Amino acid sequence: MLFDRENVLPIERAAQMKSNAIDTLFPKNKAAIADLRRRDPVFDEICRDYQLLSEEYLSINAEPGSESDRFACDIRETLNGLRDEIAQSLRRAGKM
Repeated sequence: MLFDRENVLPIERAAQMKSNAIDTLFPKNKAAIADLRRRDPVFDEICRDYQLLSEEYLSINAEPGSESDRFACDIRETLNGLRDEIAQSLRRAGKM
């Protein structure tokens, strides 16, 4: 398990869910995330990047192979960094 803090799902579980990846990653912070996305274009871009990479991660995991495994590891690492940025932004805004 890559990440297991209160209010946050592990990256593997969150990335495999079919609904909005940000909502599944921080299920108790949906309203705060939506509010921050409306007010902060940089935060919105981070969330969009997370969503796009989550979709890419799902498609790569559907294609097994050593090359896709390495790429999936890179994507997981980037998703973890984006997740940390989102959490940090929520904390700075007093929303987490």
